[in-house]
Amino acid sequence: MACNETLDDCISHNPLINDHLFFYFRLINWFILLMTVNIFGVISNGINMVVFYRMGFAEKNDINISLFSLAISDFGSCLTSIWQSINMNPWINTVKLPFEPDEFSYLLGAWPHVAFTKITTLITAFITFQRCVCVWLPLKVKTIFTRRRVIFCLLFSYFINVALMVPIYYANRIGEKFFIEYNRSMLGLVFTDNRAEIESVVFPIINVFFSITAFIFIIISTILLVVKLKQKSKWRMKSTGIQLADKKDGNQNADSDKNVMSKDQKVSKMVVLISTLFIFCFLPTVGMQLTMWWDRRISVTGEYATLNKVLASFTFLIESVNAAMNVFIYYKNSSNYKAVFDLIFFSNKK
Repeated sequence: MACNETLDDCISHNPLINDHLFFYFRLINWFILLMTVNIFGVISNGINMVVFYRMGFAEKNDINISLFSLAISDFGSCLTSIWQSINMNPWINTVKLPFEPDEFSYLLGAWPHVAFTKITTLITAFITFQRCVCVWLPLKVKTIFTRRRVIFCLLFSYFINVALMVPIYYANRIGEKFFIEYNRSMLGLVFTDNRAEIESVVFPIINVFFSITAFIFIIISTILLVVKLKQKSKWRMKSTGIQLADKKDGNQNADSDKNVMSKDQKVSKMVVLISTLFIFCFLPTVGMQLTMWWDRRISVTGEYATLNKVLASFTFLIESVNAAMNVFIYYKNSSNYKAVFDLIFFSNKK
């Protein structure tokens, strides 16, 4: 049994931000900035998927599978945010549409974006942990992270987040109802009677357990990875003299060992950059999620719903920056990525 309560009916109209100021947040943050970043994000992650596919998924390139999966989730995150930007356009209500834009963006823009960002979170945690094990336990990494286990973990990241969306879409649906402010019936959000009970269980799992646990896990793995990289860097500096001596004595293995170690460290540094960018970009999101969990008034249907939308405009924007910027990290730190990228996009110009 669903009720025809509108999103506005759930909101106590006691905004901390007036309508005039909110108009500019919708125009600048939601529409202009978010739209621009996400269009670039869709393009850059489309490029990432093509490049990683061309690089191949051989056993020695297992990380390419993870990075390809990350590009898919980032692509989805940016694409759904574009839909969110369109519906948050402050002038969209001047157009006679068959649906209510704000309510449509909540269910068909905001929640899919949340699902993809949670997938990004889990995959980033997996990549960082995998690389952490690689540098701390190099002899066991192939035993621990078999190809089947890697693919299973990546697919599980998608599956668990899609599964968590099922109760959300059960409690929040699209249906026809009458809107007083438009004086006509339109498609909008229709809530089930037990919506509050369902969301009281699902929200802590999505926003607290999975997100914050994975976020802390990424921080710890990144710190351990940085510590080990510094140790290896010091060891390499000490061994430089020995390698030079070996080279003078005609030891041909010295160069090959150095190249293997250099490649391994470059991959680790690239992963550190990916996880560091993620940490800085998702820190505001974690803070907002904790605040919403602590004070339900700062929610989409809470007393300070307008403040929620303003804060979300910043968190969505920073999340989209994270999704869009990885292409620069790959191009700068992966010689294989750079070679394939140049071959695809610049080969005809030479």
